[in-house]
Amino acid sequence: MNNEIPTLWLWVSGLFFLAGIITFGATAYVLLKMLKMAEEFKPKVDSLTVKVEALTVKLDSVADRVDATMASVKISVDGFGGKAQSIAGSVESMVTGVSGKVSGIAPIINGIMAAYKIYTAVKAHHDQAKAADPKAKALPGKKK
Repeated sequence: MNNEIPTLWLWVSGLFFLAGIITFGATAYVLLKMLKMAEEFKPKVDSLTVKVEALTVKLDSVADRVDATMASVKISVDGFGGKAQSIAGSVESMVTGVSGKVSGIAPIINGIMAAYKIYTAVKAHHDQAKAADPKAKALPGKKK
């Protein structure tokens, strides 16, 4: 029995291990480069962190002002709504009073309007009859 490892298998294993060593070296090299980049970015990230925190404080103050403004607007709108409701109630009571008074004189106004319509109809008929008969003479004038 032959317990010897085949030569081809040794070459393949050697190439595999060599590729693993090269990959490990490349990974270590890339990792060191990324570490240097992270060290370069650290001051920039720190300054951005400070700016973001400052912006957060400003946004909080703006939000507080907006909340205060909205509360003030709500109070103003509620006050305006109450005043508008009061005005509407006054107008309604005034209209109710006026309608009661107008309903009392409405028959008189209707009578006057009917008499005026009758007068205009009679006048129109008279004018039409006058225009249709050219020989009709005007009423004789007063003698002196």
